[in-house]
Parts: sequence; structure tokens; C-alpha cells
Amino acid sequence: MNKEFLVSKVDEFIAFETENEKSKNSLVHYRQVVELFVNSFEVDDICKLDVIGFKRKLEEEYAPATVKNYITIANRFIKYCELVEKDLDPDELLRTHHSKMTLKNIKIQQAASLDDVIEPSDFKRMCRMAKQCNRMDIYLIMKIFAYTGIRVSELSYFTVENVKANYITVKNKGKIRDVILRNDLKREILKYCRTEKIKSGKIFFLTYKQIYYQLKKIAGKCRGISLDKIHPHAFRHMFAINYLDAGGQVTDLMDILGHNSIQTTSLYTRTTNKAKKNMLESMKYK
Repeated sequence: MNKEFLVSKVDEFIAFETENEKSKNSLVHYRQVVELFVNSFEVDDICKLDVIGFKRKLEEEYAPATVKNYITIANRFIKYCELVEKDLDPDELLRTHHSKMTLKNIKIQQAASLDDVIEPSDFKRMCRMAKQCNRMDIYLIMKIFAYTGIRVSELSYFTVENVKANYITVKNKGKIRDVILRNDLKREILKYCRTEKIKSGKIFFLTYKQIYYQLKKIAGKCRGISLDKIHPHAFRHMFAINYLDAGGQVTDLMDILGHNSIQTTSLYTRTTNKAKKNMLESMKYK
């Protein structure tokens, strides 16, 4: 492979992924990874050893899950470039194309327990603190995450018009699904809209970074809550665990969360180390 050729194909690759309906955030991430990949080479003619060197650098600098993700994207870019260079159609052949330049991905052993999960008691304390701080927007965002299991990017579908219905149709990662709203949550959101004089359109305008910062700030005011486990996606984890604890089915949870496979959803059938410890403490030998 030639470095100059790879550099010239970055924009084309992003356009290709745009046509494949990757989300805006995914496209930004893909560009970052691909540019990291092409800029890592100090030679013009790139061989397999150079590509392996890129993998070694990743393993030295990033967490295993990040390395796995970066390699997946880099491999996809390599195959795209090879097909384009041969004047072949990536749309038809990318999935089946075999390349000698791609990397073997790393294997990550699935954890036996779920750690750093937000406890319902932590969630309730954070809700009370958000109210005390007069951050009703953060209070409602936390409740939406905790009672629907949505991703942060799906918050944009919460408009006045959509909330007035019992279901909110969202599109994410190429899938369309209905987010079910509890009646009590629906009433709270509409009350907030009336108070804030939001008559139509989007209800929340905070970015991911702003939400992340405010969650940390609220948690920091609650004594005893580990800030390491406070991030927007953690509420999705809490929702999933509590849904199953309440007797919900894994297959239904898969649909609610918008997962593509039951294996992904099955992660939430695992218990936390804290739950395991509580179970062991309660064991008695007669």
C-alpha cells in the first residue's frame, strides 16, 4: 500500500460510510481513527509489518476495548482502499473481501461480573440533588435515561409533539424502534415544558459533553457516589439490569435497547460483584 494513496481516500471512505447511513458521531469517530492510522506511518510504501506496528502502538497506548474498535475500523478502511484501487465495488464486496494487510483483532474475555453500575439509591440521591440545585433539565434527563434506556443521541427525539404520544420513534445505527414512555415520566416532562414555556420542538439542547459534566457535578455533591461510574451510558446499564430484575425478558430488552444481537443484551444477565457478595453473605449452613 502507498501512504499517499491512503491519505487521498480518507474523504472518500467517510463519504462511503455516510451513504451507509452511519450516524454523525460514528462518522466523526471513523475519521479520527482513519487519520490516526494513515498518519502513523513514516514510510511511503507500507507493508504488513508497518500495519502490525500500528497495532502494537495501539496496544501500548489504549485500553483493550478501544484497540479492538480501532482495529475494526482500520481493517474496514484497508479493505475499502484495496477494492477502490482495483476498481471494484466496495458496496458489494467489502464484507467478503479478504486482505492480507488487515490485522487480527484482539480477544477480550467477557467479564464475569458487572462493575461500577449505578445503584438505584445513587440515582434517587442524584435526582434529589438536581432538584435542590434547580437543574430540572438534568433531573428529567436522568429520569429519561433511567426509565427508557435510551442513548444520549436519542434525546433529540424528545420533542413536545413526540412526548404527547405514548411512544417515541427513534432511529439509531440503522434501526428504527419505538421508545415507550411511562405515564408518570410523560406528565413530568410535559409539566416541565409548560413551566419553561416550551410549546413545540426539541425539549433539551445540551450536548453530550454538557450532560456528562453536569452528571459528574451533581454526583460530586452527593457524598459517597463514585464519580468513575457516573456517565450518561451508565443509566442505560442501570435501566437494563433493573428491567431484568423486575422480571422482564431478555428478548424484550433487546428490542427496547435496540441491540442487534441477544449476546449483547445478555451482558445484563450477569450480576455485580456487590450482588454476588451480598448473596454469599446471606448463605447459611445448617
